[in-house]
Amino acid sequence: MKKTLLYFLVLTSCFLLFFAGCTKQIEFDGDETEPLPVMVSYVEADTAFGVKMTYSRFFLSGRGFKSINDATIRAEVNGAPSAMAFARVGEGYYLSSMALHAGDTMTLHVAVPGEGEVSAGCRLPAVPVVSDVKATEEGGYSVGFSFVLHDPAARGDCYMLRAWYVDSATGERTQYVVSVDDDVIYDVDVSDEVIDLETSTDYSYGWQVLFTDERINGQNHTVKGTLESVFGQTGQTIQLQICSVSRDTYLYLATLKAQQYSGGGISFIGEPVQIHTNVKGGIGILGAVSPRTEELITLGVQNENTDYR
Repeated sequence: MKKTLLYFLVLTSCFLLFFAGCTKQIEFDGDETEPLPVMVSYVEADTAFGVKMTYSRFFLSGRGFKSINDATIRAEVNGAPSAMAFARVGEGYYLSSMALHAGDTMTLHVAVPGEGEVSAGCRLPAVPVVSDVKATEEGGYSVGFSFVLHDPAARGDCYMLRAWYVDSATGERTQYVVSVDDDVIYDVDVSDEVIDLETSTDYSYGWQVLFTDERINGQNHTVKGTLESVFGQTGQTIQLQICSVSRDTYLYLATLKAQQYSGGGISFIGEPVQIHTNVKGGIGILGAVSPRTEELITLGVQNENTDYR
C-alpha cells in the first residue's frame, strides 16, 4: 500500500512539473482596437422594451464597459416614422414609451455624439401555436411539463422556453430552471442573464432553453421537460412561457453561450467564437420575442397526473 501511494505521488509530481515546464507566456503585440457603440435590446410583443447602450472594450483591457448616456433614439415601425419616445432610466438604459405587437417590424436608429449613427431592424414573429399543455408534480420542487408545438412549414422558426413561480398574494415572480428531455429538437442552455435594465420591470433573460425547428419543420411535435426551483416555495402558480424568437435572437444567444464555453474557463481548449450581431455602425443585437404564457399548476394543491390547461 505504501509503495502504491509513493508511486502515485511521484507520478503526480512528474505530471505537474511537465505542465509547468510547458507553460509559456505569449505577449500580445497587436494594436488595441477602438471602442465601438454597442446596442443590446429585446423587443417583446405587447411589452414596453428597453435599449442598452455602451461602448465595447479591448479584450485585454481591465476597464469596465462605458455607458452611453447621451444617445438619441428614433424608431420606424412597419416602414413609417413612429412617435415612440425613449427615456433614459439608468446608466446607458433607455425605455420605450410604446409596445409593439406580433407581426410588427421595427428599425431603431441611435445617434451617438461623435460616433455617427448605429441602427438595427427586427420583425416580431407570430406567437407560437401549442395544444395539450400538461403538468405533473414530480416530487420535491420539480414539475414535469409537456405540450404539443404546432410548427409552421418552411419558416425556419426558433423557440425559447422559460418559467416562473408567481406569488398569488404579491404577484412577485421567481424563475425556474428549465430543462428539456428531447433527442429531436436542438436545445441550448442560455442560463446566463443577457440583459438586465436595472429597473423595477423584469427584463432579465435567464434559465432558458433555446431550440430551432430544424428537425421538426412543419410538424406537430410533443415537447417534454422539467421545471425545477432552487427556492422551494409552495402554493404558487407556475407560468410557462413558450416563445417564438427571431433568427437574430437565436443566433446571438447561441453564439454568446458558445463563446462562453470556448473562452470562459469552462473548457480546457476552445476555438474562438464570433458572437452574432445585427447592428450596423456598431455591434450588438436587436432581438424580437413573442411569448405565449400558460399557467400550469399550483404546487401543493392539485393532484398528480392531471391536465391543468
